[in-house]
Amino acid sequence: MAYLSDDELLDTEGGFTGWDAGAEETLEQALAEERLAELENELEQDEHPIDYEAELEDEEEEAAPVSDKRLKREMRAEAIRRLEEAARTEKDFRAVVEEWNKLDRNRERRERDHENLRGDVPLEYQAVPEPKLIPRWMNNPTYRQLMAGNFLDILFDCPYEMHNLTADSFISRMVEELSEEHKEVLYFLSLRLYSTTRLAAVRGQSDRNIRKLRKTIHKKLQRQMYDHLCGKQEHGGSLTLRERQFLEEYSKIARKQGKDAVIRRENKTKRRKKKNHP
Repeated sequence: MAYLSDDELLDTEGGFTGWDAGAEETLEQALAEERLAELENELEQDEHPIDYEAELEDEEEEAAPVSDKRLKREMRAEAIRRLEEAARTEKDFRAVVEEWNKLDRNRERRERDHENLRGDVPLEYQAVPEPKLIPRWMNNPTYRQLMAGNFLDILFDCPYEMHNLTADSFISRMVEELSEEHKEVLYFLSLRLYSTTRLAAVRGQSDRNIRKLRKTIHKKLQRQMYDHLCGKQEHGGSLTLRERQFLEEYSKIARKQGKDAVIRRENKTKRRKKKNHP
């Protein structure tokens, strides 16, 4: 096994140019200040702990059709939505931005209570662009997940095992019961984000046939999900905001199209204007 020399480890020509004693002392001082801030943060958490679990719902509140905590979250989201829709002037938009900044500050505060984040110490300024010991490709999320032992997502990343990627038992069973052809089309279009043209070339089919299969799969899954949510609602189960929006949207389409109802993906690309030829 070949070991790197001291010069190769430092790689002075690759990224440590300009490193002097003064910069090292400045960095050590910044790190000392950061450790002191971490210690003060830990002491503050010990003396004045904040119970964030009080904001979460327990099992009884989740099972109940109405919950005070859930209503507070929905009221807060509705208030911000109305504030955004009513904004007309620059002052109004600044108020909207301030509300979102407030939510971000609260989120960052909760994160700081659980982990000590690095401050403004510029450690990356003098880092080697392509280090020899730990290459940048090792920071890929998939590789880090694999090295940490969390390899289930990688094993289930295929058309015939993708139903194990969700913790929802109903959705998992619904996807597992699809035919092999439908599983393959759903996997490449929804997980791999292939275009219908690209998938048609891979499968040796026409683009129209792939789009027809996609519509059939969506119609089948959406109908099953609609029946499942309706039954859940009738038995007093609570629904998320996204589930309620799906029920409302699907119900409107079902009144017009009946069993052929399907929510299509919105095409946000504007149509091209026809040129008037002289």
